Amino acid sequence: MQALESSNFETFSHKIFNELQSDESLSLTLSGEETLFTRFSQAKIRQITNLQQGFVDFTFIKGNRTLSFNLPYRASEADVGIAIKKLRESRGWIDRLPEDPYLVRPAYFGKSIEENLFDLPNEEKMLNDIFEASINSDLAGVFTSGEVARASTNSKGQYHWFKTKNFYLDYSVYNQRQKAVKSTYAGSQWDALMLKSNLDESINKLNLMNIDSKKIERGAYRVYLAPSAVSELLGTLSWGGVSMGEHQRGNGSLRELWEGKKKLSPKFTLSEDFNLAMSPRFNDRGEMAPNQISLIEKGELKNFLISTRTAHEYKLESNFATDWESMRSPVINCGSISRENILQELGTGIYISDLHYLNWSDRETARLTGMTRYACFWVENGKIVCPIQDLRFDESYYKIFGDGLVDLTDFSEIIPYTGSYFQRDVGGSKVPGALISNFTFTL
Repeated sequence: MQALESSNFETFSHKIFNELQSDESLSLTLSGEETLFTRFSQAKIRQITNLQQGFVDFTFIKGNRTLSFNLPYRASEADVGIAIKKLRESRGWIDRLPEDPYLVRPAYFGKSIEENLFDLPNEEKMLNDIFEASINSDLAGVFTSGEVARASTNSKGQYHWFKTKNFYLDYSVYNQRQKAVKSTYAGSQWDALMLKSNLDESINKLNLMNIDSKKIERGAYRVYLAPSAVSELLGTLSWGGVSMGEHQRGNGSLRELWEGKKKLSPKFTLSEDFNLAMSPRFNDRGEMAPNQISLIEKGELKNFLISTRTAHEYKLESNFATDWESMRSPVINCGSISRENILQELGTGIYISDLHYLNWSDRETARLTGMTRYACFWVENGKIVCPIQDLRFDESYYKIFGDGLVDLTDFSEIIPYTGSYFQRDVGGSKVPGALISNFTFTL
């Protein structure tokens, strides 16, 4: 696909920049993909689509005013003509807009090209492996594979390009009682044996779902959070938890950690680590973040994510986060619990595979609420007894990753961002499972 070639986008950009006047500047960001989307139901393909698309966001600046617009991109000469026409129209609009007091002007942030084009089998081979691994099961979900590209360039000469090739199978398996177990198999290197092992583990959990569910009374319990559940907690922490701008404005959820009034567990270390190669280091402005940013180290705050806009507003030093100041490639360090000893270490309590409907219940004290989902089990003396009915929890991050954190697993899992609204997401997390004491359920 021509839109996913770096040289084509660079040529397109230069033709647009040549139309600028002396008092104007322009930044362009590209989102493009060539993706196979396959939807499964009852372990059969119900929909299959090969999608090719690209979009370019334009940020036009004149004086202290800025105007943004978006256009489709196919790397054709027609795209150049449409973009130039839109740029000329923007000149008639921008003078009517208010000035931006914290405007971040384009600057030269160097040049880079990063392409992680891992060798994957052809689509037919991967789909056949899924069929073989899911035979005799009721599997529903989405399989995607293909290339995704992101780029950022501006009229000051900066140019960054990122392209990767990966896959994920985001699926659930169902029993005759319509109870489900959800899981994901994802990565950049295909392994049919790992796929089958992943599905076999889900099917083993599903067999346990045939047992009648136990109603758990409200209260505090010892729980094990599987990596997918930990990833959900981490996603909520990105909603203002690690944002310097939100804390400066009084909306941050880790205020007491920021003020030094509280600490998390010394077993908890969180970083933004682009070595996962699932997300570009550069943001929409082309600013290049460090390969790794330590956020929380052994329970102590080291850094918040700081965008250049926040840095301008509060006279701080930027670490080139996005304007949202959310995590793009978070990693939690592992602990010492082996996969084989999870149930033994849990003892008596609740095994939680997944969480959903997470939201803040009290942002100022870092309390959040959510519900258990899919395959969650009551465990006694290190053995699974039965599935549980859904529970709502309300707990603080200072408990979950603080004094309630018993330990983390010695293995971690990559959980890709599987959003596909308008376009396929990039990024993901790498997290272990977590054993927590006195985890509070309210309903």
